[in-house]
Amino acid sequence: MVKSKTIMIVAGEASGDLHAGALARELLCSDPSLKLVGVGGTEMKKAGVELLADISSLNVMGLTEIGGKFKSVISVFFDLLKEMRKTRPALLILVDFPDFNLLLARFAKRYGVPVMYYISPQVWAWRRGRTRTIAKLVDKMVVILPFEVDFYKQYGVEVEFVGHPLLDALQDVPGKDKAREQLGIDSDAKVVGILPGSRLSEVKKLLGIMLDAIGEIKETLHDVQFLFPLANTLSENDLSFVSREKLEMVKVHKGKTSLVMSACDLLIAASGTVTLEAAIIGTPLIIIYRLSNLSYYLGKCLIRVPYIGLVNLVAGECLAPELVQDDANPGNIAKEAVAILTDKERQLYIKNRFSDVRNSLGKPGASSRAARVVMELIGN
Repeated sequence: MVKSKTIMIVAGEASGDLHAGALARELLCSDPSLKLVGVGGTEMKKAGVELLADISSLNVMGLTEIGGKFKSVISVFFDLLKEMRKTRPALLILVDFPDFNLLLARFAKRYGVPVMYYISPQVWAWRRGRTRTIAKLVDKMVVILPFEVDFYKQYGVEVEFVGHPLLDALQDVPGKDKAREQLGIDSDAKVVGILPGSRLSEVKKLLGIMLDAIGEIKETLHDVQFLFPLANTLSENDLSFVSREKLEMVKVHKGKTSLVMSACDLLIAASGTVTLEAAIIGTPLIIIYRLSNLSYYLGKCLIRVPYIGLVNLVAGECLAPELVQDDANPGNIAKEAVAILTDKERQLYIKNRFSDVRNSLGKPGASSRAARVVMELIGN
């Protein structure tokens, strides 16, 4: 029987698409005869993955928000099953997005397709019972956070730490002075960036609050400039729910997120991978987290970690203030922002500890190390 050269990769959101795209490039570099198919976005497509569906069909946030896209999610799922039955891929690579992907893994096992999970779902934070499912269904868990190794080992999961792919993605980001030069910002200016997220649903929850906070910050610190790096997944037309007057308080930069982050003295950001990006780049930040009330209260009952932000979890202390749900209001955001912007000693401490966080994430080359694991699993 001829061994399959097909690998199926499934990523359900923008950050997963980014890392899966980098992995796909490494795989095709190692073996150009591989056929990569799956679900992803622009990064996976550019890397050479044949997309069976775009992440926009799956991109939801929170426990209750999946309802609006239920039909498209089910349609994508059955398309993947059809492809899996037809091609019997050599390996199924799952990237985060656990509710969808773990169900897909069940069928992969039924069809005799080995499963690798790249970028662990946050089972160490909530719904730990899923770890038993992972132990049964996943042949190899490839993790990017250092504390995940010991966590999975205690459940008998085959696990390997490859380092964080953000170290590769961000290694060419210029320092603050160079970033400001490229953006036309004075070197001695006070600059704050707002990052309300890459999903439109998330941006709708957070952007208005952040813009109101800017108004309050301006009342205390009159000379601060504000930047808004608009995610590649969004367009300025998506911001029509905010008044033009409020948007004029910020300078919008499309597709320059890392550059803007480096240029800033402080970031006000949605919780997520961006908190680790800030640590790697070295820019202090405030973390904002809001969900629908139902999603929030369900999550509150289930979450078993002391912090929301990844950077704080890796650091083991609250380096980035976390404003959650009702506490994520303009007044509190402004208060925290002014406190950090006016405290040089605190800024220095945060930056030094961010350097420790960066070092704990390993060395550049995560994607190539993950690709090596893939090649071992498929017998190349």
